Amino acid sequence: MPAGGGGRKLFGMTERRSAPRRRLRDRIASGTTPGALAGKGELRNLLLLIEDDLRESALALAAVEAYLGRARALVERPAVAATELSQLAGEEGVVERLEALRENVDSLRRRMGQAGTTVARGGVRVHPGA
Repeated sequence: MPAGGGGRKLFGMTERRSAPRRRLRDRIASGTTPGALAGKGELRNLLLLIEDDLRESALALAAVEAYLGRARALVERPAVAATELSQLAGEEGVVERLEALRENVDSLRRRMGQAGTTVARGGVRVHPGA
């Protein structure tokens, strides 16, 4: 990274550091840390499903990020063949992973709402501010 921490430039845009994103993805993929809701009987199964949605989302996001990395590396090369561009453009896997990401994030949002409803109706006590 250049001095000053601005990141390198691609197509006139400054690259942001991806390390925090990777750390989050790695933490999600390895399982969540029990929090205020862990061990609450009414939420136990829902939390397992939420963890699954988080893991599946992280895997899909990693696949999309890998595709973007390949695309970036290709366009930054000094010489690129038309077949290479066409091959990358024709990869169906990234579209499938984007669809999986969308489905998992939708499911995650729905389940988080269900957990919030359960907590709000007093079915579960959590620490203030949690």
